[in-house]
Amino acid sequence: MARNGNFVFVGGTDGIGRAAALNVARHGSSILLVARNEDRGAAAVDAMLDAGARDAAFLKADLSTIAGAAAAAQGINLWRSTIDGLMHSAMSAFSGKTVTTDGLEFAFALQYLARAIINRLCADALAASGDGRIVHIAGAVPYRMAAPDLDDLQFERRKWRFFKAILTTHVQGFLFLDEASRRWADRQIGLYATGVASTRTRAMLDPAMPLIMRIMGRLGITAEKSAVNATRLLLDEARPAMQAAIFKNPKRFTPAPFDLPAQEGGRLWDITTALARRRGVVLP
Repeated sequence: MARNGNFVFVGGTDGIGRAAALNVARHGSSILLVARNEDRGAAAVDAMLDAGARDAAFLKADLSTIAGAAAAAQGINLWRSTIDGLMHSAMSAFSGKTVTTDGLEFAFALQYLARAIINRLCADALAASGDGRIVHIAGAVPYRMAAPDLDDLQFERRKWRFFKAILTTHVQGFLFLDEASRRWADRQIGLYATGVASTRTRAMLDPAMPLIMRIMGRLGITAEKSAVNATRLLLDEARPAMQAAIFKNPKRFTPAPFDLPAQEGGRLWDITTALARRRGVVLP
């Protein structure tokens, strides 16, 4: 891993993503921050340069839509032809069921689908580095607690509940990483999820969040503490022995296999491909 390489932080203008990006910037890396808010983006770029980044840039993106996620991936690939690390931490405050312009449930669109689209469209650039690493910030949710209903991912038949919607996106991300490790077994791409505890971030404290989330945010740890394992995954000279792993305990750097049903991962991969194709996006 080139500590002063090229690193992308989707959701990197605030919270855990920003904290991890600053850690990486201190090693003289090139930093690309992908998010919505241009003012926060400009401020974050300045912070990266002050921290020691070789260079830093901001890419504005609407990650709630398929076209927006694909455009973000295109912008990332135009920024650099090789990527050493790609970290996802984007989230947004909401409390009720919201349907995107693509007709998709918002949490699914932002916290699963955008990550999957960007990862797949940037896989060549990650592999080109010789040691590309994908890192998902997530809650270490057991599969049995939040197994996705692949026949009703948009909650059209089931009653939508906030925590059900949020927690299943974490498991969907695990299914993606696990499936990608099988499909990309011959590629030099590490696929990791790092569990975090409740963290004091702008999104967690936003009035648009349910009260319980705001309370969890106020009682949570700092973004800097939550970024420790993600930073190690991006910067350690040698990546973990497993190509794909989850780090369940944020206080320990201990990898574990995902241990998920392979057929579910394969099916979700195909569903993702079909959803993107309907909007004119072809995923490799």
